[in-house]
Amino acid sequence: MNILLIDYDLGDMPGHNIRRVTLDAAGIVPVQRLLEDSSSEGGIFRPDVVIQMEHIGRRIFLSGLAELSCPKIFWAVDSHLNLYWQRWYGRLFDVVLTPHKSLFAALPAEWRLKDVRSLAIPGYARQWRPHVGRSRAASFVGRIDQNRLQRYRFAQMLEQRHGVVPCVLPFQEMLDLYNDTRILPNESICREFNFRIMEGASCGCCVLTEDIGEDLAVNFEPGSEVLTYKHVLELDDLLSFLAARPGITEKIGKAAHERVLKNHLHEHRIAGIMGLLPALAAQTMDHDTAERVFALACIQWARSNPEYEKHLSALGALLGHLPPHPDVQAMRLRLLLESGRLEDARGLLARMLEAAGDIPLLDRCGYSLDLDTACAVAALRLGELPLFLVCFEQQRHRCPEIPVPQNLFQACLAWADMLAGSGRICQPGFHFDPMRHCPETAFEMTQMAQQFIADDESARQWVQKMALCSDKTPFYHLALDYKARLSLDAPGDWRPTLDYAAACLNSFLLDDGLAEAFQAHALARSAGREDAFAATADPLLLRRIT
Repeated sequence: MNILLIDYDLGDMPGHNIRRVTLDAAGIVPVQRLLEDSSSEGGIFRPDVVIQMEHIGRRIFLSGLAELSCPKIFWAVDSHLNLYWQRWYGRLFDVVLTPHKSLFAALPAEWRLKDVRSLAIPGYARQWRPHVGRSRAASFVGRIDQNRLQRYRFAQMLEQRHGVVPCVLPFQEMLDLYNDTRILPNESICREFNFRIMEGASCGCCVLTEDIGEDLAVNFEPGSEVLTYKHVLELDDLLSFLAARPGITEKIGKAAHERVLKNHLHEHRIAGIMGLLPALAAQTMDHDTAERVFALACIQWARSNPEYEKHLSALGALLGHLPPHPDVQAMRLRLLLESGRLEDARGLLARMLEAAGDIPLLDRCGYSLDLDTACAVAALRLGELPLFLVCFEQQRHRCPEIPVPQNLFQACLAWADMLAGSGRICQPGFHFDPMRHCPETAFEMTQMAQQFIADDESARQWVQKMALCSDKTPFYHLALDYKARLSLDAPGDWRPTLDYAAACLNSFLLDDGLAEAFQAHALARSAGREDAFAATADPLLLRRIT
């Protein structure tokens, strides 16, 4: 087979002709340029399969993929940070491989890709070292900065309660440290299967990670090959228990090490990818669709880039020649709003609403929620409640129980409820700025609502909505501030106090979580609701405070 391999090395593969390409710069790269080969007939390398691995530091978008008739594979290794653009880019490939299949599965039906399969990054063949000879009870390697508040709290807890000082090391030194470590506590950005789990298992550590569900279970057996925790209280107890028991940590670490050698080395990944090929058929995608999907992938990535504004005109040009598909029109409207061209946005909005009004009522259920969301957001940005209500009525069939909003604040929350009901909760990795971006999800729309708060009652309602919406995202720590405010607003009620205690524990604030839990327990007892408290509280927390 002729294999075009981009940003990954399959190693020596006798019987196959491999063209390896490592790209030095980010950006748009025509795939035809990568096929230029003076040694082949006609000067063109003709691949039987294209395999691109996501590069963590460089964003590479291959243009012209649809012109190739061979199967195409995209290996998305950091989907928890990049799903917002990968849900577009992945459509250009016949299969997407990822360690985070659950995140793709959680997307609303209209955003889902047709073929997503689990494949974690490979581990490393390290020599086994018994735990009795390891000098460190626990270690953690990872960057701690102001942009990762959750990790900062995690690191504080490790250092203050267990004497584990986090550090940053070059890759090889990191593996050597893990090889001298019995326990590897892990924190992830949104409870995803991350590199550290595989690295620790490769070195025979007893990996202690968040309970992340199926993405962990498909790679390691929880309870025997790795250990999991639900919150910081359980993590704290497990670290104390395991620190004095190298026999237990060795049993688990050795099982993880053996699993890596059996299933998770580089050669296993090669075999897994090659095993896909016999049954993998190349999709057919017409030129216009491919151009549309490619343009939207590039623009969606750029929208989350700090230097987004510098490239607005170039991004708009990507859409310039495309037919007025609902997705294209939605993005055109977003670009106008996000570039401050409000009058142009007003004109485009009026034309789109007029066109939508010509669609028979019976066809409304199939109409684009993404387009109507862009129109609704435009109406809100322009302060036009009547125009918003036109969009609202066009999508009312999705959530008929939502009352008609009477002001812009209620409009934001109503549309947030509609998006939540359609599975559009959040976009992992997208750095949403409510003053800059046009919302596409419930969490983003709820954030936008803050600018329309008019009184204390709407402020309280907004806090409640933000807390509820945050709970539904993979980023549980986002609810912390909102639940603190709910607790302060009801000082005599044990339930919001207990809820805030749980948010603290999910955010690695052990002392604060315990203090709030004790307070909630005292309030419940004074109100004669101790039985209700016991039925509601986490069992481990209940044992600690009683």
